[in-house]
Amino acid sequence: MKFLKFFSLLIITLLSTGCVTIPFNEVPKPTGDKNIGTESIELIDIDRLEWFTEDPQDLRKIMIQIWYPTDDLDGEKELYIDYGELRIEALASQFDYSPFLFKKLIDVETNSIKKAEPSTQSSFPLIIFSHGLGGNRTQNTVIIEELTSHGYVVIAIEHAYDANISIFDNGDVADYRSGINYERRNTQKITPEEFWAIRLPQLETRAEDVSYIIDQLELGNLPENIVNIIDLENIGVFGHSFGGATSIYSSYNDHRIDACINLDGWMVVVPDEIVDNGINKNFMYLGQEQWDEKLNYQKLDKFVKSNTKSSKILIPNTTHYDFSDAPHMTKVAKLLNKSGKVKSKNLKNILNELIILFFNKNLKNQEIIIDYPMLAKKYQIDLIVEEYIYE
Repeated sequence: MKFLKFFSLLIITLLSTGCVTIPFNEVPKPTGDKNIGTESIELIDIDRLEWFTEDPQDLRKIMIQIWYPTDDLDGEKELYIDYGELRIEALASQFDYSPFLFKKLIDVETNSIKKAEPSTQSSFPLIIFSHGLGGNRTQNTVIIEELTSHGYVVIAIEHAYDANISIFDNGDVADYRSGINYERRNTQKITPEEFWAIRLPQLETRAEDVSYIIDQLELGNLPENIVNIIDLENIGVFGHSFGGATSIYSSYNDHRIDACINLDGWMVVVPDEIVDNGINKNFMYLGQEQWDEKLNYQKLDKFVKSNTKSSKILIPNTTHYDFSDAPHMTKVAKLLNKSGKVKSKNLKNILNELIILFFNKNLKNQEIIIDYPMLAKKYQIDLIVEEYIYE
């Protein structure tokens, strides 16, 4: 045991000095029977000013990525990250490491075919994904590809200035501007008024991004061959961390959204009105057993009891980043304390299955009763499950 601790400390030291690079895995193969196409698109909302900048003429601009079923078998595979050098520079800055550490991430390919022709055999429910603060649109590619392979169209939004970095078609960059001044925070407590003056506009901006995407689909302003295969009568949302809060806020304010999943979401930023009233839509929370911020689960417990139909599923021995791609892309995630003690394969499988079952039930109207004890035994994972159903 002492040797393992010493070895882990040695590896962390080497990584932090930039003497070695992190080895990255291939993106796990999805289990569904649909092949996957993908396309990234820049969108400009001409009716909305940018909240994050001071330029009065700056319109809200975001990058999105769409994954969709395709009948194509061959083609160029999409990379896990675009603009690799810029992205690893931003990633390294976020975690205070050398960019060289992430060098091999640039070459990682996904299972998705770049700009493949969408399948014309059916229409597919839509799911919109929202990343966490400092995240990006591909941070949950494993789950997104799994959903697409099972017959969904998934659109991930890269929320400009909330994302670690966004790179637009002309080379312009939106850097990360969503942090609160932590140096000041350590010397003077931020008041509730200051907190909400920052976080609520960010949350509203993100939720408006979600609704804007649905608007553009209804207006036919995205690629026609993709719009034509989307079933806009069945729309789900899911998100990680602040993206989980975004999903709840969007579900509360946009009647077109039918179901919502929150991946270890930051409930503190969800307004009390929504916590008290619920979203009156099917909801699932998947997260770690506890947060250091006790208010987070106090608000979650109140919310799930207020909502019409809710499942709260906690997985012991997991961390916040276990609900992103981190544990599946590299074993080093555990050494850097970005992943817990659960085997990454088992964690991936149970999360994928729970999410697929939830959306199949709520967006495809399948008669499903989720057998949580069976799933826990199947994947050798402990589950803490609470369900609230009010007819």
